Amino acid sequence: MADSDYVVVHTAPGIHAAKILAGFLESEGVTAKVPGSELSDEFGGAMQMSAAADVIVLRRDLERAREIVAAWVETAAQSPRVDHDAGSSGTTPSIDPSPPSSSNPTNS
Repeated sequence: MADSDYVVVHTAPGIHAAKILAGFLESEGVTAKVPGSELSDEFGGAMQMSAAADVIVLRRDLERAREIVAAWVETAAQSPRVDHDAGSSGTTPSIDPSPPSSSNPTNS
């Protein structure tokens, strides 16, 4: 298929979200790609970490893909957000750097 057979169905806030959505579309039978996701040099890596990313689908699948994306976006908007960087109290847990004590007494 020619590149012109593909159209943008959604612009995600980052490469990882775009790849997840493309995978979801694929699981629903819609051929999807994330242009630029195959880049592996320093420039590509920097772009992947900081830029929005398009999800493209075949033109013939566009209407079905729009329905799937709309459901995806609605579900994501209703999902609770989790802060993985904070502990349950909202603070970073501390770690005791001292070695563990031995439960066996040593012979002196």
